[in-house]
Amino acid sequence: MNFTNKTQFLFKINKGIDSIYESTKINEFIPENERRVPFSNMIYFGDGETDIPCMKLVKQQGGHSIAVFQPRKTKKKERAEKLIREDRVNFVCPADYSEDKEVDLVVKTIIDKIKADSEFIDLLKKHKKNAHKIEN
Repeated sequence: MNFTNKTQFLFKINKGIDSIYESTKINEFIPENERRVPFSNMIYFGDGETDIPCMKLVKQQGGHSIAVFQPRKTKKKERAEKLIREDRVNFVCPADYSEDKEVDLVVKTIIDKIKADSEFIDLLKKHKKNAHKIEN
């Protein structure tokens, strides 16, 4: 799969398009606050050149991108570290998904952040709604 296809799938997820064959709705305007999966709730793992545009897109849109590499492959590690220096990814981790390894801890922290952000937004909405009730 090339980076264009991967990017298209990110927007399908973002807009809530279930069919992989649907190609019309992808270009329809949907306000950010009406999209099914906001980019800020996404975590993108990438391990190759075709993932770089998606990792950067997710990061730029407020999501979280993680470049993973095989620990024994020095060139892959150097390439991943270059991505974080260039501000194209949020994190660089060895591709060891075992419990308590670096990528596991990063993902759990991201999930905690997404949850806290969601609760914060819900709290803001509640207070704004209550303020409008008092006004009326």
